[in-house]
Amino acid sequence: MGFRGLMSDTQREALRQQALAEIDLLDTPPEREFDALAKLAQRMLGTGMSSITLVAPERQWFKARCGPLAAETQRAQAFCPIVFETEAPLIVADTTLDPRFATSLFVTRAPHIRYYAGVPVRVRRPDGERVTVGTLCVLDEQPRAPTPADLDILTELACVAEALIEARTLAVRAAEVADEHRMAVERLERERRQFKRAERMADMGSYRYDIEKRSLSWSDGVFAIHELPVGGAEPDGDVMEAFPEPDRTAFRAAVMRTLDTGEPFELEADLVTAKGNIRRVRCSCEIELAKGKPAALIGLIQNITERHGLETRLRHQARTDDLTQLANRAEFHRVLDARLHEARAADGDVGVLLIDLDGFKGVNDALGHAAGDAVLRRVAERLRKAGYERYFPARLGGDEFAVVVPQNLARTDLDRMVRRLLHDLEIVVDGQGHIARVTGTVGIAWSSEASHDRDAVLRHADAALYAAKRTRKGTAQTYRVKPDSRQVA
Repeated sequence: MGFRGLMSDTQREALRQQALAEIDLLDTPPEREFDALAKLAQRMLGTGMSSITLVAPERQWFKARCGPLAAETQRAQAFCPIVFETEAPLIVADTTLDPRFATSLFVTRAPHIRYYAGVPVRVRRPDGERVTVGTLCVLDEQPRAPTPADLDILTELACVAEALIEARTLAVRAAEVADEHRMAVERLERERRQFKRAERMADMGSYRYDIEKRSLSWSDGVFAIHELPVGGAEPDGDVMEAFPEPDRTAFRAAVMRTLDTGEPFELEADLVTAKGNIRRVRCSCEIELAKGKPAALIGLIQNITERHGLETRLRHQARTDDLTQLANRAEFHRVLDARLHEARAADGDVGVLLIDLDGFKGVNDALGHAAGDAVLRRVAERLRKAGYERYFPARLGGDEFAVVVPQNLARTDLDRMVRRLLHDLEIVVDGQGHIARVTGTVGIAWSSEASHDRDAVLRHADAALYAAKRTRKGTAQTYRVKPDSRQVA
């Protein structure tokens, strides 16, 4: 009995009702096996009535019944609840002589019960405890002298009833498990189809690398990204070979870090497909654990070629002057800031050239803006000529251009470059009977003389530019700091 002897009546009642709910038998349709058992009890004991009874909080309900018994009755004044509550057999030879039942409606009215014999029907709960949920009983309209065999027969038949309940409960649970399994399989199939659709829509796929078996498996999406037949075998050899350098080295290093630290990663890389096409992909990777140990590497690969191309074009547009296709002012500032940061860290020096076109307004006034635009494009072409590859040119706006000089370029080398640049900036425009000449004036400044500050070095270059214009247009001057003052020399 375990600790049940220490339980209160209320706690024992709650335990019995919980067990009754667990077998899920109350208010179920008639079943032939239970009906046959009730009839067998009636015949073996020769009574007019019999039942397999389940006792709920306010009523008793007959899973099977023989004779003039209702489908259910109230619990009060009934016989079976006594067996249910005491969990012990009960025989009443003549109910009219028993003060507990003499005034019961079941005795004074139909079905006019005069004889009753019942035994508990128990079930075994998952914790092994056997708990009463109902009774197996026989009843009659006539009193009778009980025999010891009556309870023996009922007890044996109650064992059959308990076996039936247990078998039914197991069958119901098995059916529920089977139904849950079927539903789970259907759900997984739906999710698989949805995942495949999602893969196709997102142009992505998943992979799993079994660390112990050293085997790789791909979803359909990965085959599609690699331009391989879907559902075929994964390629032999090192799949990393699909990534060209330097992305291959970066991918290997990321995988090793994940294996060493357990930290997942994401990266973007170029991938060469089986058909030789280059695609941009986003890769993710993390460790799958089994029993606390790394079992596999799992992750996703997404084809982002179109998006990457769009982002690249947008970045280019945001950083490029539309007319000349040189870097614009914002990109010039970004590059100059980066070069100044490098120079400051390395105790180096960066030169900056500011260029202003002389005579450009005359071209616009005499020949029109189309001719002026052509001049600006010709200037850009000359800034991209061979020999200027190490320099970073930009159009700041209007007829103003700028050039970032490579770090630590010798000033004598820069002097030669500026002389060539001044020559290249001489442009003659002939059209509509007018001839115009455009030249360039250049102001030069060095970052070391401006504490590697962008605004300061640009002010210095601007000051040198206007000093050159005052001296003679089409020339260049360098901003230098004299011991007694700051001025252009």
